[in-house]
Amino acid sequence: MNTVEDDTLLTVLERRLAAALGGSTRFGHLALRWPAAAAPRAGDTVSFRSNDVGGYGPVPLDPTLDVTAVTTRFARIPEFARTDELKQSRLIPCADPAREQLLTAPIPMDRWVAFDTTIGDRTYHLREGRWHGTA
Repeated sequence: MNTVEDDTLLTVLERRLAAALGGSTRFGHLALRWPAAAAPRAGDTVSFRSNDVGGYGPVPLDPTLDVTAVTTRFARIPEFARTDELKQSRLIPCADPAREQLLTAPIPMDRWVAFDTTIGDRTYHLREGRWHGTA
């Protein structure tokens, strides 16, 4: 996979991601995945702590990583602001229901998101906050 660096293409990909963050499947399906920084703690995770996402408080995410919790929140944020909010938002796996026993440092939420979309004959993948393309 090649890292995408073309600014015009990145703009198109980010627009598609913004639509998916709001729950649209028109350009592809959004999913949540354990990023490398948190994967070793997946088995210890009971809950998650997040910052105030979009001005609506923490995201109510459980250890199953149900993407609906994220899309429901981001649907409330104007589409043009969603990808910036995604990059500013932080998620922390916790070892207790009260979200006091933090298992990692805060991890940008874009590291947790996986999204694939196809343009022409190429498929683009968002993984760990970076876009990659495959033929």
